[in-house]
Amino acid sequence: MLKDYRILAVLAFLGFVLFALSLKKSAEKDYIGYQKEYYSLLGEEDFSVEIKQVNVKTPGSIMVDRCQTCHIGASNPDAVDYPGPLAAHPPIVPGVEKDPHDFNKMGCAVCHDGNGRALEMHDAHGEYHGWPKPMLLGKTSQANCFRCHAQEGGELAGAEHFEWGRELYLEKACWGCHAIDGVSNAKQAPELTNAGGKHTYDYLHESVIYPKANDENSKMPKFDWVEDEEMVSAIATYLKGQQVMKLRSADAAPIGYVKPASIENRIGMASVEAGRALFAGVSYEGSTSRGGCINCHAWRNDDGDISGGHIGPELTWTIRNRGRAWVKDHIVNSRMHAPDSIMPSFKQYNEAELESLVMYLSTFNYAPNLAETESL
Repeated sequence: MLKDYRILAVLAFLGFVLFALSLKKSAEKDYIGYQKEYYSLLGEEDFSVEIKQVNVKTPGSIMVDRCQTCHIGASNPDAVDYPGPLAAHPPIVPGVEKDPHDFNKMGCAVCHDGNGRALEMHDAHGEYHGWPKPMLLGKTSQANCFRCHAQEGGELAGAEHFEWGRELYLEKACWGCHAIDGVSNAKQAPELTNAGGKHTYDYLHESVIYPKANDENSKMPKFDWVEDEEMVSAIATYLKGQQVMKLRSADAAPIGYVKPASIENRIGMASVEAGRALFAGVSYEGSTSRGGCINCHAWRNDDGDISGGHIGPELTWTIRNRGRAWVKDHIVNSRMHAPDSIMPSFKQYNEAELESLVMYLSTFNYAPNLAETESL
């Protein structure tokens, strides 16, 4: 019996020790150590540990941001070389003498997401299962620039990765199937106007590479260019930036914003070069008109070398086989002559743009050398 009491006593003692350690850990929060280290580096002895909180007004509520409780040196230019979370935040806008972003007004979660209320790293970074907005790091945080800044036109300094994603969205003809309010009105595939509000960055990144990863019924093809991680990251960042919830008003945006003018410059005169640009999905002489046929369709040059995508039919002989009128009709309404076609309809093209594409397709002159073929 005495032996049993001894075991109980040992267990009780161990329980007390564990309880004491948990109390000690609770009393010594990580941010307390960070703040002590920070003020020690500054050479200040007279300081008080505190929770630093920024309240950011949003259209529906208040965004509570306590990130600088740990990231205490974020807005201190003298803390550039400080370790870990104590260091100054690098400039958001490159090449300016004074960055206009004031972290004391806007906090950190506006750009980086995460859980701004939390004070433990794992929770604050939104790393636990089910949190809808895990922290965005590095270039991917540019997705949130457009909570405050308009994206209707112009380029935003400091958001180069996002801007590249926008360019790729047009160049890779994503707009031909997916609608984004103010960008495209396609109905072939799910609308992406609030893609970033509904899904995490990782979900979007994975869906670009493997369309069936999150929807086994997806009809979206797997493109060759998804092997380029930087491209995928840029497009995923652009899609993460598509959020209905904005802070874009003089009152709601933490530091205000200026809306650039939106300029539409369409191709007005048909030419082979304009058609070549549309086919490749790149801008022609500053035009906002885009195509991107190259992502799905292949063609052969005069030597027979094949280039382009493998999802749609090869276009080397299309004009010669179908004729100009048929091709124009098919671009505008792909199901007119092929009811089972999965090609989007490009009804927004004007006559000059349609004619430019047909003119360019008419330059495909490759013909196999039948004499050489017969000799084989």
